[in-house]
Amino acid sequence: MIEAINMCPNQLGSTQDRILDAAEELFVEMGYSATSLRAIAQLADVNIAATNYHFGSKEGLLAAVINRHVEPVNSERLIRLSRLEDSKCSLTLRSLLEAFFYPLADTLPNSKLPAVMGRMLSEPESLTRPIMAEQFGEVSKRFQTALERVVPGLAKDELNWRFHLMIGSMIHLLKFPNPVMNEQPPVAFKDAIEHLITFATAGLSQEQEFLND
Repeated sequence: MIEAINMCPNQLGSTQDRILDAAEELFVEMGYSATSLRAIAQLADVNIAATNYHFGSKEGLLAAVINRHVEPVNSERLIRLSRLEDSKCSLTLRSLLEAFFYPLADTLPNSKLPAVMGRMLSEPESLTRPIMAEQFGEVSKRFQTALERVVPGLAKDELNWRFHLMIGSMIHLLKFPNPVMNEQPPVAFKDAIEHLITFATAGLSQEQEFLND
């Protein structure tokens, strides 16, 4: 019989947290493929049946590890976007980018997200793409729809590409918040985000016709 079934709710939560903590530590340190459910269960001090009971599979466990870091950021993004859409002020490119990037900057100082995302980038796309689509699908769709209103001169396909490249820049910044060749003192991540917003504003606002000349 699965150990977790006879536990009270607070014990269940504790068991899930221990499994997530153990999985996160091993995934980041060793990678997904090199980490076994047995090793996770051993580090979490639970049996393997408990990991399967709570998360279904190792892939489900990886998705849960990512979700607990990404979901709070994405929830705040959607809250800020809804406020912008409901306000009487007109949407601007700057306000949309702030709504997208600031929740990440606010969360990052106490987050393990950079380490988790850094490891994700080294895993096969066949594993990570469905998880990333699940985690970022709604946010991407909502923000791209809003961006269509503030940069109407871009075709939808071109906007999709620019949004994709903007996300790539954001992920790069998580790993390298300061320029590799920078000889100046390191800046806070929130200051780095301001540079990213400036960069993304230029990239998203550039007329498509100019690029086709």
